[in-house]
Amino acid sequence: MNQVVGIGVDIVEVERLARSLERTREFAAKVFTERERAYCEARAHPAEHFAARFAAKEAFLKAVGHGILEGIPLLAIEVVREGDGAPELRLGPAAARALKEAGATRALVTLSHAGGNAVAFVVVQ
Repeated sequence: MNQVVGIGVDIVEVERLARSLERTREFAAKVFTERERAYCEARAHPAEHFAARFAAKEAFLKAVGHGILEGIPLLAIEVVREGDGAPELRLGPAAARALKEAGATRALVTLSHAGGNAVAFVVVQ
């Protein structure tokens, strides 16, 4: 069993993120990968899925002890669904380096959205 090195949680107001997405198309391109955008836009309520992914990115940063402005681009943290449909984090070089520097080898994520909010919880081991 792997030891927990860090945990992070974040909650995002779905409507607030929806307004950011509506204001400028550049926001989505700066924060979400092409695959994340395609996944979210194919859903009945895209803003909920975008908000959950944004929360996951921030929760990962908290779990590895980094702030949102500390040099890890949000595009380096991608939320994907593989195999059984459970969310997984796919990390680019900067995020993978932060994970390693935290003394961890993997990151686990869970997402949820209800009542106008989206939440993500990340454990790094």
